[in-house]
Amino acid sequence: MNRNLIVLDPAHGGPEAGATLGNNLAEKDFTLALSARLRTALTSAGFTVVATRDADPSDPLTTDQRAETANRVHALACIVLHATATGSGVHIYTSTLPPSPAEVADPDSPPAFVPIPWETAQAGFVSQSQRMATDLSAALGKASLPTLAGQASLRPLDNLMCPAVAIEIAPLLATNEDATPVTDPDYQQRLIAALTAALQAWRDHAEPAVSAAQPVPKAAQ
Repeated sequence: MNRNLIVLDPAHGGPEAGATLGNNLAEKDFTLALSARLRTALTSAGFTVVATRDADPSDPLTTDQRAETANRVHALACIVLHATATGSGVHIYTSTLPPSPAEVADPDSPPAFVPIPWETAQAGFVSQSQRMATDLSAALGKASLPTLAGQASLRPLDNLMCPAVAIEIAPLLATNEDATPVTDPDYQQRLIAALTAALQAWRDHAEPAVSAAQPVPKAAQ
């Protein structure tokens, strides 16, 4: 594990625009801009950041290629960024995969090398991902940002071989007040500061990677 390296995956891109947010903003553009701001904050905090995209090419990487990018660098954490026009606050998702038997038996002791299916590559890291999600939720709560924790089966989350979460940013809803849109600069700054602080804390106590397994290449399945 590279304890100073974070992978950011701004969802969608190219012809895949994602959700439509306020003022006809495409999710792909929002996640790209948020990724750039988060990258700046994390770099200032001493992290090295790898982003799966830093532009909007007409032919972006597939989700499998994004996972391959992340898996090559042995990151401390992988953060998949999404946004939505529905719901409220910040939604944090971990994989629906159950922890691998080796992780359940002894989460601190890497097993012998064994190939694993590409579709379940995250299984060896599920427990770590859940602990990281708890840390992120706590930091967001301290910033007075409501959070919703859950599980989701989505790419590339299930294919990542590091602690990984998907973060979906929704407007902030308040009784008798207008909703704060995801594009609000203060909302974004509070979010970025909380995520950065949580990842700094995660760096200090995260366990080494628990799985010595390697995913079977997609083309080999």
